[in-house]
Amino acid sequence: MGDTHFIVAAIDFGTTYSGYAFQLTQDYDSKNPTLKIMSPQAWNGGRTQLTSMKTPTCLLLDNNGDLDCFGYEAEDRYADLCLDNDHGNWYYFRRFKMRLHDSSGLGTHTEIADESGRRLPAIKVFSRSIEALTGHLFKLLEDKSISVKPTEIKWLLTVPAIWDDTAKGFMREAAKRAGIPSENLTICLEPEAASLFCQYLPVEKFSMCGEKGFSDSKPGTTYMIVDLGGGTADITVHEKVSAGNLKEVHRASGGPWGGTFVDSEFIQLISSIVGGPIMAAFMKEQKYDYLELMREFEAVKRKIGLGTKDTINMKLPVSLNETCLKVVKKDLKQLIKDARKDKQITFVSDKAKFDAKLLQGCFRKATDKIVSHMKGIFEKEPCGKKISMILMVGGFSESPFVHDVIKDAFGNKAGLSILIPNDAGISVVQGAVVYGRQPKTITSRILRFTYGVKVSPEFVQGKHDPKRHTVLDGVERCDGCFFKFIDIGTTVEIGHKVTEKYKNTVANSTLVTVEVFTADETNSSPTYVDEHGCRSIGSLDVFFFT
Repeated sequence: MGDTHFIVAAIDFGTTYSGYAFQLTQDYDSKNPTLKIMSPQAWNGGRTQLTSMKTPTCLLLDNNGDLDCFGYEAEDRYADLCLDNDHGNWYYFRRFKMRLHDSSGLGTHTEIADESGRRLPAIKVFSRSIEALTGHLFKLLEDKSISVKPTEIKWLLTVPAIWDDTAKGFMREAAKRAGIPSENLTICLEPEAASLFCQYLPVEKFSMCGEKGFSDSKPGTTYMIVDLGGGTADITVHEKVSAGNLKEVHRASGGPWGGTFVDSEFIQLISSIVGGPIMAAFMKEQKYDYLELMREFEAVKRKIGLGTKDTINMKLPVSLNETCLKVVKKDLKQLIKDARKDKQITFVSDKAKFDAKLLQGCFRKATDKIVSHMKGIFEKEPCGKKISMILMVGGFSESPFVHDVIKDAFGNKAGLSILIPNDAGISVVQGAVVYGRQPKTITSRILRFTYGVKVSPEFVQGKHDPKRHTVLDGVERCDGCFFKFIDIGTTVEIGHKVTEKYKNTVANSTLVTVEVFTADETNSSPTYVDEHGCRSIGSLDVFFFT
């Protein structure tokens, strides 16, 4: 299908950073589909000049909710508005993707708060962000004298594999509202995209720990993809099959243990020193300085490793000290001493010198959870013992500390190689373009949920809940039963079909609405659709014509 479009374009909408990549159909090479995949080089900005192949997931909207700017530009513009105390009539959203990690109650009317507490519908925030990314793409194409319509592009939108169907459907609707035709859009799972991309990378494009490179692997090779993004750790196990295809042998799992987890720990560290009220006041009243502090910490995150022993210099905002004096009549140095951190945090001029172990501790909760989860998969039969490689992708995988922790935990495991592509942060978006060209290379997946429909069977005394008794068309029935049509953990191949027969409860009806539900691993065989772990994912209207 990809060859029928002028361009295949993928959008990687991340928690911390977002970006896109594209490939002209005329440049597609089936033997090496990664050739001539283009990503913009303009995503390097910000006053601290952090270089990135992507741009921060930050959105600035005007008072009417219309798009003003996105990314580094939004960060800088909002910082200036805060500096001038002129930000009250603007909406500024950052790192809001994680609102979809737990999608319970999620809908088109769900609202989310911006950095100042002002609220807008989440669907508008997400669609405006996608609109900004597609707008940047069209501007880039225009600069290259390439004229193309949205309908001439095959679009890919990446999402974590651990997301449920509700969150995926929400992103599809957001893309539609951003101007992407639904019939041209494919949802792509992030670990799968990265896995496909790495199939074609030469050995010199990886940093490795172990004996075996990815290009050396043969059919039957089983490997773990550890996709560490800004928000989530998304872990899957794939097996290579013939003709360069892949199949999933352990379903996607993980949790909210990405790079922003480390940011939260850093904020908790500062809060534990100055106190929650001071930190809350600083974050609310000194938004410009808070943004600069987190930019400063972002630069530190990219340098610190497990073996770092030297002190780490960071510039703490003067306004943080002023807030301390204002709220508790003590300066920052005194509060550090009171918290018994004065041996771990010292000052030279306007720079704070942090003991490396103190900041390394900000990583520990996230990396401990990641390592523990990975070890759990290794212990599972039969796939665990077959894993011969760990493939680390995603922006958080580029952290030296994460490198070191994974190598320390698994580097001595016999026969196991650990591979990290040199550009781990863009492996997902470029892999999504490959998936757009070769969607059938993922030959099978393992279901993360049980699927069923809501039915109303004839009521049976002693079997059904009396509170659910109802009468439909003169027949006593039980309302709201869950009828399972496929189990969690089932391996499904491309084109897999399930056939079930259902009876209409109302005679001569020309319309039947079939409600589809999922059940998660906490309750994979529910009796009723409103039990814990069940969730409605949509409905189908079936018309009967006579």
